[in-house]
Amino acid sequence: MVELQEIVRRLRLGYSVKAIHRETGRHKTIVRAVRDLARRQGWLSLTSELPSEGEIARLYEETLSDSHDAPHPLEPYEGQLKDWLQAKYSFQVIHKLLEAMGVQVSESTVRRWIHRRFPQLPSPVILRATIAGEVMEVDFGYLGTYWDRQSGRQRKVWFFSGRLRHSRRAYRQIAFDQSQSTFFRCHINAFEFFGGVARKVVADNLKAAIVRASFENPLVNRSYRSLAEHYGFLISACPPASPELKGGVENDVKYVKRNFLPLFTERQKQRGHTPGLVDELSEELARWNAEVCDTHIVQKVGRSPLEIFEQEELAALQPLPLSRWDPVTYKEASVGPDWRVQFQKAFYSVPYRLIGQRVLVMGNSTTVRVYHRGEELTMHLRATRDWQYVWKAEHAPPQMEQYLAMSTQGLLMWASRLGPSVAEVMHTIFADKAVDGLRPARALMRLGERYGKDRLEAACRRSMRYGLGGYQSVKNILLGNLDRLPEEQPAEAPQGQTLFRFQRDLGYFDASDEEASYG
Repeated sequence: MVELQEIVRRLRLGYSVKAIHRETGRHKTIVRAVRDLARRQGWLSLTSELPSEGEIARLYEETLSDSHDAPHPLEPYEGQLKDWLQAKYSFQVIHKLLEAMGVQVSESTVRRWIHRRFPQLPSPVILRATIAGEVMEVDFGYLGTYWDRQSGRQRKVWFFSGRLRHSRRAYRQIAFDQSQSTFFRCHINAFEFFGGVARKVVADNLKAAIVRASFENPLVNRSYRSLAEHYGFLISACPPASPELKGGVENDVKYVKRNFLPLFTERQKQRGHTPGLVDELSEELARWNAEVCDTHIVQKVGRSPLEIFEQEELAALQPLPLSRWDPVTYKEASVGPDWRVQFQKAFYSVPYRLIGQRVLVMGNSTTVRVYHRGEELTMHLRATRDWQYVWKAEHAPPQMEQYLAMSTQGLLMWASRLGPSVAEVMHTIFADKAVDGLRPARALMRLGERYGKDRLEAACRRSMRYGLGGYQSVKNILLGNLDRLPEEQPAEAPQGQTLFRFQRDLGYFDASDEEASYG
């Protein structure tokens, strides 16, 4: 911008207003105002001293303020205009309201007067210092609908972005939903991609991470807390309506949509894929991430994200744990009258005294734990098939046997509680389709009451070992105390008479000898 002193100097040399405007680019109105000021101050004489830039600017500003001393048509409505501005009315709306009040001014006049009368101070920006290995920001971005050849249908597609704030390096992954399992799996993949864990993860307020958003005390999802404890990072939830606190990943989502997505869409159209293919989307996103995003030079830094990561951030990340996190799922459930809770297509028993109570169920890939009022009630091994009932005998009410003995399924459950061999004999009893097995099955259970659980299990095991099975064989084993013998030892030979009057020698009735005598 040409200084006002230069305009005065050219005026003293005899330049016209038009020539000064052409050479300096300053508006003719400004040049004329400076010329009039110079004439009044006597600056145009070559013998007078050329004033300083500061003096010219001060007198020029005073001249402008004097020219505005005349009342403006909008001044009587200053209070009303202030209220409208606080209500965030647009200039167009304000102009229409003024017209309705009989004020005849243009919309541009309204704009200029408001800007001059109510100037908005610029908001200063403070650069945020970053620390290597300190923060990873995470978010999802929607990409559109694509064709999934594996499922044979169109599917909505998102992408997960995990971006390290210091190096600006990002991990991106295609996803079909924003569920807890997907959100957690993307975290694990990001940590393994970077080869380490940031000390803090800044997450959005999606339900997979934050149950209730709050400025002071956000409620974190229990499963997400378990993931954070396993990998050793702190969860930093964004306050409500504050996406700028994770502006890096927010901009990364926009960057992918504006730079990668249009190119991919056009390439897919050229190949005749409308909509695009999910598998090719995933492959090209990974290639673009490695070939473009990791290697581009960051403005005002002079290095690529990959260089910053390898030189500064990789060593600052926390090491990965020795094992992968086993995903944990929490669910609140009500205990039914059958003293069990449903958890992910299976049933698990709890103490019968909690019927009607609300409990917290926590399950991973191997176990299911049930909590009540912060205390662990029981632990079960995970069910191996859908709708399996996993239970413990100590959870049952005292009269359980009476109910179980009323049906085949109940007797089988009762037998499984006593031992695997007892259950095997029970299945053998019910395998006879010609005879009702309820009575011998109940009698078998009563043997357990008489001889004890351990002796009944040993007797059933011996019975099945020698191919007998059934209630009577088990009863005979217990009566003869054969269950106390080693399993491989057969019963002793009976004592008593071994020779009889009409006994024939061995081989007397051999069929081959009879055929030879007829020959």
